Amino acid sequence: MESVKRGFLRACKNHSCLSYQLIDDILAPLCANHKTPKPASKEAIRALVAEINDTISDLGQSLVFIKYPIMAEEYLVYAKTDATPDSVANTGLTAEECQYFSKLLDKIASEEECHIAWNAAYNDVILQATWKPLKKSRMQELLQKWTQMGYFMEVDERIYLGPRSLVELSFYLGSNHGETIKNCTLCKCLVLWDIRCASCNIQYHRECIKTYLQRRDLCPSCGNLWTTPIRRSTG
Repeated sequence: MESVKRGFLRACKNHSCLSYQLIDDILAPLCANHKTPKPASKEAIRALVAEINDTISDLGQSLVFIKYPIMAEEYLVYAKTDATPDSVANTGLTAEECQYFSKLLDKIASEEECHIAWNAAYNDVILQATWKPLKKSRMQELLQKWTQMGYFMEVDERIYLGPRSLVELSFYLGSNHGETIKNCTLCKCLVLWDIRCASCNIQYHRECIKTYLQRRDLCPSCGNLWTTPIRRSTG
């Protein structure tokens, strides 16, 4: 099983952001090669990830599950615990390219719903005037790379903060964009694109408020009767 753990951790580093389907696609041949039973449930996968985390926490690394409402899916994210916008994407990049990542991150995070039109990622992101501007083709290459790494997500011609940004850069985002990015008051973790109280518009993680409403039927923030449907709309 130790060989499976090492192989799975390498795959997590390579993919950065993994759906359960991708996790299964990785574990199936890996476990078969090492003649080890494959984790048969989400709970078993979580237990495997917890064991791996015990071995990498002192190395400034972590594997974190995060529910991502934009895709209505949960992802496993490989993250560096001490990451900042200046450090996450600087391997082999110029100063201008690193600055582009930071500016793009800040631009998206400053929008009310934390997403921008895809062309705004190339037309409206302004680098320092003293630096040589990046070519649009290079910006497109970088955005594709960072999207594959999970820092951004492109959906319906909009660019969103990706699962890895929400995990790895949560402290930076909450500290520097408090007007648009807030924590769920129930679990104290960053929350975006999720369920809101119809009275006060405060946002919560769906699972957090669902658990809370099993005990009380009032909004924990404003105290009014909770009326927002918990189930996701299927329309």
